[in-house]
Amino acid sequence: MLRDLFLQTYAAIPATLTREQIEQTVEAYLASYATNDIAARAALFADNAVAEEPVGTPPITGRAALRTFWQGSVDAGWSCANKLKRIIVNGNEACIVFQSELSVAGQGSVSLEVFETLAFDESCHILHLRAFNDKTCLT
Repeated sequence: MLRDLFLQTYAAIPATLTREQIEQTVEAYLASYATNDIAARAALFADNAVAEEPVGTPPITGRAALRTFWQGSVDAGWSCANKLKRIIVNGNEACIVFQSELSVAGQGSVSLEVFETLAFDESCHILHLRAFNDKTCLT
């Protein structure tokens, strides 16, 4: 009975996107890091997207600024592989948890647990990304 109450609540959340559409976008976004495919990643974001990477740092505003940010990582020799652990979808928003294996030549490597919230437009482009991680997320 209590489970049904939760299910009714979730079903009443307005959405113009399906869970499957959001999952496909999230999976493509995370996969784009392994191949350094900045063009494919940028195509998943709205022109006026805002990213906080991580929350508390100055927001990166606009697709062009995001491309510049990502290109800086590629140029610096960053390598990244992400493994999705969990995705939660409410309406046209999601919260994702993933493990990011990061390395930079000559700098070593780290494993970083990342929590991100994502808001999507009606075309399933990412409008707002907020990344949450701190020193407790590093191994």
